[in-house]
Amino acid sequence: MRTILSATIVALTACSGLAQNDQIVREGSGDHRAALDAMELNAFDRTLLDGLAEWTGSPVTANDLDGKPMLILTWASWHSGSTASARAAEAMANAFADQGLIVLGVHSDEGYDTAAQSAQRLRLSFPIARDVDKKFRTGLRADMDPNFYVVDRAGQLRFADITRSSVREALQIVTSESREQAAGAQARRAGSNEPTSRVIAGLAEHDVANIPEWDIPPQDAVLYQDADWPGRWESFEDWADTEFDNRGQTELPIIDFNTSLVTWLSKKPNLGGRVRVVYFWSPTVSGSYERVQPLMDEVQRHHGRDVAVIGAAVPIISINRNEARRDPSKLDEALERFASSLTTVMARTQLKHSVVYDRQYELMTSSLGKEVRTNDAVLEMGRDFKYPIVVLYSSDNSVRWIGNPLDDRFKLALNRMVDTDPAVRLRRQRDESYLARQSR
Repeated sequence: MRTILSATIVALTACSGLAQNDQIVREGSGDHRAALDAMELNAFDRTLLDGLAEWTGSPVTANDLDGKPMLILTWASWHSGSTASARAAEAMANAFADQGLIVLGVHSDEGYDTAAQSAQRLRLSFPIARDVDKKFRTGLRADMDPNFYVVDRAGQLRFADITRSSVREALQIVTSESREQAAGAQARRAGSNEPTSRVIAGLAEHDVANIPEWDIPPQDAVLYQDADWPGRWESFEDWADTEFDNRGQTELPIIDFNTSLVTWLSKKPNLGGRVRVVYFWSPTVSGSYERVQPLMDEVQRHHGRDVAVIGAAVPIISINRNEARRDPSKLDEALERFASSLTTVMARTQLKHSVVYDRQYELMTSSLGKEVRTNDAVLEMGRDFKYPIVVLYSSDNSVRWIGNPLDDRFKLALNRMVDTDPAVRLRRQRDESYLARQSR
């Protein structure tokens, strides 16, 4: 009786896979998400394993995957947000070991020298390998670490870039299936009435530069008030002297990106129908930009037209405040030296996103609700500059979220922002209509 009951449960679970899939939350948006969707239910490229090196633990080979499900985690030991995901992967390795699950940790090329030490500290038992030249991540279109991917028993990439909270449910699906049942997943999805969440899966392959820039003004205020914005990160808001609940409150910080008090050091981005992602940094504080700027280039590249990434450089200088107040020329000299260091860093980094010089801390103080006199901003703000820090603004220029860009909460908040923003939704509709006309 127990055997029959178990077999029945497995069969029912496999047949109801589509209904369960509705509960799997996928990350990413726009053309990046469309490309990930197109990868699902296609064969996982096992040759990607050949590009991994310097294994910690037994290497995973293509033959190891024969008839077995696999959980892939792309992560970085130096990334604070990866810690929880690595522990989650370890928990899954233990929970589904009897079902033959293979767990693979693909570490970033950067900082791999600390990977083994971190794995030992976190007591990770699954194998870890170095992603040399990002070949593995490129093959899976992985963006910001950490990312989860699930391969089923038929060797198909079943779920691409899903949230940590969805991993267990995804694994319950693929471990409960036979190889034959997994192979039939594509036919079941094709024959279902499952709605298509994205009309233009081919957007990733389209030359986005050819899509017109629509005039997308901020939408009705009620739409913003009713939108499901990301939850607050209270510790950052407490430091920023601002507080909001994102649920119908109208007194949010509103930012003027056209203020004459800032200087654009690169071409000003088109903000229409886009979420604004602004991180504050200084070339004199390496922790504010060294790991953040490559990440922001990835954000701009993968989210494309859904976001406008802006690096707001603020002057953090070493100077005696009292002396500077007595002799303003000292402050001017220090600011000249700062401007020179800013130019040097920008020439070296060759950023793929926009940069603005927030000389008077206008954007920062307005965004954070900081009460500081303009004349003293340069002297006062540098003392307790909390870095790294990023602020997310909706398309009506309202501050919606503040936090650490290196934490995985940033990734979740950004995904929520682009999926929620009313003007982004309108711009996406126009993009899709345009591409549909072009394909006729």
